[in-house]
Amino acid sequence: MDITHGRDEAVERPRAVHVPPAAPRLPASIVGVMMGIGEEITEADDAFLAIVGYTREDFEAGRMNWAEMTPPEFLHLDAAGSRQAAESGGFTVPYQKEFYRKDGTRVPVLLVCAFIPGADGQWMGYAVDLSAPTAQRARATDARTPLRAPVPQEFYVRLVNELVLERARMLAMLDNTDALLWAVDPQLRLLSANAQFHAAQRQISGHDLEVGDAVVGPQFPDDLRALWTAYYHRALSGERFVELTLQPLAEGLRYFESTFHPIVDQRGRITGVSVVSQDVTARHQAEDALRTSEARFRTLAAGSPLGIYLMDARGQVVYANPRLNEIWHLTPDTPFGREAMEQRIHPDDRARVFAERDAALSEGRPATKDYRLRLPDGSERHVRTRITPVREGDRVTGFVGTVDDDTERRALEQRVRQTEKMESLGTLAGGIAHDFNNMLGVVLGNTELALGDVDALVPEGHALRESLREIRTASLRARDLVRQILTFSRHSERQTAPVDLRALTQESLRLLRATIPSTVTLDARLPDDPVAVLGDATALQQVIVNLCTNAEYAMRAEGGGFLSVTLAVERRGGPPAAVLAVRDTGQGIPVEARDRLFEPFYTTKPRGEGTGMGLAVVHGIVTAHGGTIAVDSAPGAGATFRVSLPLAPTPPVTEPRPTPDVHGRGRVMLVEDEPSLARFATQALTRAGYDVTYCRDGIEALHALDEPRGAVDVVVSDVTMPGLTGDKLARELLRLRPGLPVILTTGYSHLVTPALVQALGVVALLHKPFTARDLVGAVRDAIEGARTTAADAGAGPVSGA
Repeated sequence: MDITHGRDEAVERPRAVHVPPAAPRLPASIVGVMMGIGEEITEADDAFLAIVGYTREDFEAGRMNWAEMTPPEFLHLDAAGSRQAAESGGFTVPYQKEFYRKDGTRVPVLLVCAFIPGADGQWMGYAVDLSAPTAQRARATDARTPLRAPVPQEFYVRLVNELVLERARMLAMLDNTDALLWAVDPQLRLLSANAQFHAAQRQISGHDLEVGDAVVGPQFPDDLRALWTAYYHRALSGERFVELTLQPLAEGLRYFESTFHPIVDQRGRITGVSVVSQDVTARHQAEDALRTSEARFRTLAAGSPLGIYLMDARGQVVYANPRLNEIWHLTPDTPFGREAMEQRIHPDDRARVFAERDAALSEGRPATKDYRLRLPDGSERHVRTRITPVREGDRVTGFVGTVDDDTERRALEQRVRQTEKMESLGTLAGGIAHDFNNMLGVVLGNTELALGDVDALVPEGHALRESLREIRTASLRARDLVRQILTFSRHSERQTAPVDLRALTQESLRLLRATIPSTVTLDARLPDDPVAVLGDATALQQVIVNLCTNAEYAMRAEGGGFLSVTLAVERRGGPPAAVLAVRDTGQGIPVEARDRLFEPFYTTKPRGEGTGMGLAVVHGIVTAHGGTIAVDSAPGAGATFRVSLPLAPTPPVTEPRPTPDVHGRGRVMLVEDEPSLARFATQALTRAGYDVTYCRDGIEALHALDEPRGAVDVVVSDVTMPGLTGDKLARELLRLRPGLPVILTTGYSHLVTPALVQALGVVALLHKPFTARDLVGAVRDAIEGARTTAADAGAGPVSGA
């Protein structure tokens, strides 16, 4: 029956068929035609008989049953094709199967069948021989019997050949793609697959998977079989989805991204599942590397002391590390952006910052900005920000920004500048210390000489005697004060010993009473017992004097006030400490000045009335003594400074009583370029019984050694002199006269250190200003030491006298 005419209207003709010109041509493969009812083949042409290995006589001798000729594993494909054709009312979809040949061998065929319209159960089928071409030709040659089955029209012959060619092209295309492609039926049996799928399955299971085989058979591990069964059932339920799977292949573990899609027929029923599986190992590894890199970046960014943020090309912040919110004092969940910046940037800096930022963003260039933040508590912080463009070729794709809290660095720079100022001050103090100590030495020395003269002329208790003693006391304090300035400037070592802070406070207040105006009431509340602290008496006195003079100044605008000084021992909440409190009733300290109160050179006084060093010196001394200083003040309510110092473990050493006048015998060479100081030293030594030879500088002293007056027992020389300094003179003297005792005196010299004195062989180093007793005692000790050394060596006196 010609199925091209009289077809049921429900049967839909294939739309993809292209009919070439009608010129006849031989098929590329053997195409056999058969017809039948149910499972029985009622008619067959010689081509089909040749494909299955039967002759015409064999066919006519007995009936042929296509189901009996089909291997069992392909029967489900025939059943599926029959159902599909019956449901669609037309052709089956071409499918591949096998037939048993007469000799028992198998032959692969491509089968296309159609039900004949109007004939219940009758069908026509076309079988394309898919075996080797040589076998096809051999069977075609054997088929010499005339064709007795209905000969199909040329259209159907060409149609089948086109189907074969299309199938070949499709298989070639699928086999040459990198993806794994396969389809399964509802029973999870393989319908078709490309070469890549078969190769992968062979590596995974070690077996070849043929059409009709179960794709989740026992050759696979239980866990893998369960996983893929679940995938197929999801697709059979109508779900289209993508899964990432890991497969162990020969080259190692590989990642596959598999897309599952249900196969739906014309009536909307699911007849199977198609799967497209792409090897995405390289992409997965790249994504893993990207995730690792991103995690590493986030770890580094989270631990960075800098605030770090990323912006897109429009300037919108897409990432900010936690440190950024800490610097800006934002809660962790507050997004960082323009709104947060507007809230925190100081109003005076805001317009400049945004103008510079917007210009840098629009021009795609880096920019660095310094500005202030005003925090919710009213405090200010300095920050430094930098943005750098991120480029892809010539295109700016975003920006990287950093924020550094610059407050501490600025404070450090300020401290460095103040340190440099202090070093400059120390250099200046050291420069004038020599000359000042020379003048102070003249005052102190002549005062001592005057005291010696009045002992025989002025009765005890006379005002002159008391005045000279006050001059001497003030000169000694001035000497210690110069040493304190040098110590503060790091030019000398601080001498510490137990000090009675109560007695020191009493003495300081006694000196201050003469300078404090009568409009200021001074009230001192001191304990009855000594309060011992470990420290430098002169430095601690400077603390008391500076705090009291500062308090007095604070009350000048009020025309006077009340100055209270208290000292007590506190034993609460820690080791016992001496607490000195100085309170005034002045105007108080402004709020903006409290943070800078102890900075060197900072002052609220008018120009010419203060240097800004008083409280800075106090803070430095207290800190050096291991103590603390605090201030409590309110506008209009005065101020109270509290100094806390640790108590000394031992009681203070009482002031030694003046030793009796020192006398001696010997010849002294005095080398000093300051005439006033030379006169004092000469008188002090002469009164003590020594013969003195005076030289104005080191050159004169070397010449004097060659003269008759050069026989001396000891040389006393200043260090800082024109021409030849004292240390060089000492080196030359000891070269010429080994064993000659040399004493050096200095008001200030950074060149003469204890180590250098010891290396030179100098017996003593006297710091100016010194007293007559200090000078005479050092000379006596030097001469006696030299004589003792000479006697032990069996020689005579040093000078031969």
